[in-house]
Order: sequence, then C-alpha cells, then structure tokens
Amino acid sequence: MTDTFHVVAQRGLVDHDTSTSEPDCVRGLEVRPTTQEDGSVGWLLAHHSLDGREQAAG
Repeated sequence: MTDTFHVVAQRGLVDHDTSTSEPDCVRGLEVRPTTQEDGSVGWLLAHHSLDGREQAAG
C-alpha cells in the first residue's frame, strides 16, 4: 500500500482536495516521492496557494 501525504497552505483562498491520492489541484502542486521508515515509498503532494506565498518562503 502506498501512502500519500498532502501539504496545503493555511487560510488559503480555496479548499484543496486532500481526499484522493491523485495529483490533481486547481492551482497545481509539486509531487515528491518520500521514503518511509520501513523502506516503502509514499508520495508528498504539496499544493500551491492561489496567492503564491510559497514562492516567498524559498
């Protein structure tokens, strides 16, 4: 079983759908593989905000 983890902006202008493991978001997202403690690989889905605040955090 593959685990999927979502990262979303707090107090965003739109709600992000975190109920699915499919990489689908109105604003786009970054998909990264993550190795878990047991050696299995999961997925990190980092949802982008509509106001672009993640660009300033870099």
